Amino acid sequence: MMKRHVCPTRALRRCLMAVLCLTFFTSMALADISPLPVDLTPGHVPSEEGFSQDGDTEIYEDESIRVEMQRVEFHDATFNVARVRIADPSQLRTALSAKYSKNMRHDRISTMAKNNHAVVAIGGDYFHNEEGGYVIRQGEVLRKKAKGKDVLLIDRDGNFRILIKPSTDEIKEIVESEEGLIVNSFNFGPALVMDGEKMEMPSKYAYNLSSSGEPRCAIGQLGELEYLLVVVDGRRKDSAGCTGDTLAQFMYDQGCIQAYNLDGGNSALMTFHGENYSDKTVEGERGVSDIIYFATAVDFGLDP
Repeated sequence: MMKRHVCPTRALRRCLMAVLCLTFFTSMALADISPLPVDLTPGHVPSEEGFSQDGDTEIYEDESIRVEMQRVEFHDATFNVARVRIADPSQLRTALSAKYSKNMRHDRISTMAKNNHAVVAIGGDYFHNEEGGYVIRQGEVLRKKAKGKDVLLIDRDGNFRILIKPSTDEIKEIVESEEGLIVNSFNFGPALVMDGEKMEMPSKYAYNLSSSGEPRCAIGQLGELEYLLVVVDGRRKDSAGCTGDTLAQFMYDQGCIQAYNLDGGNSALMTFHGENYSDKTVEGERGVSDIIYFATAVDFGLDP
């Protein structure tokens, strides 16, 4: 594992972010925010008045959530970036393409995002594409079989914990000893940043990490109830995609204390405000089994 010192610029950025987040969180505390249920029901419909634009930054903000959307050029690729701050951990949610079964149908990420009223969403780990994996979605254990890959656990406080190639028994012990506390788990990987340290990419892993031309997808935790979603456009002349190491460096540079690689390639897609934010048309979307999304906790009276 490669350790890095925090540079003064990065430290200053973290301090400024902390001040902004404190101001935002204080304003959110003035509103009556009710947690969303920890199940697979959709979030509330966001208010159109919450969407705005400041230069090249697209924004959604209400009393419970703030999302800032930007496109960043890094290492000859376009990184679609969403910074998200929420008032309650229940606003970090997952959704499935259909009721879980061996033969469940798959669906587009954009369709699942709309069906669940996502402010912003990305693809998950496409767990239904493989037989293995210790799969938990919104508190429900769907499958109990580790498959030799790094695992991301998200608890009821919205905190990330990454396990390096754990066994089924190791995951089971955590889940059972902390009964009801683990809300979601992901089985793709590898870990990109762990406990504030950039991770070296394994020389051998289940997925191709060395190719520079691949679209990538990742999620990171920046701090308490603050997150980073990233989708890297690839396989294009104007966006070369990136390697796993480049993605890890980007997540580290952005200030992530934990960061995890998700299903990329043709599954790499980000939606915002009901539209595809990353470079993929609806017609070009791949059907997958699951998404990760953020929802507002404010009921504007718009829910169907």
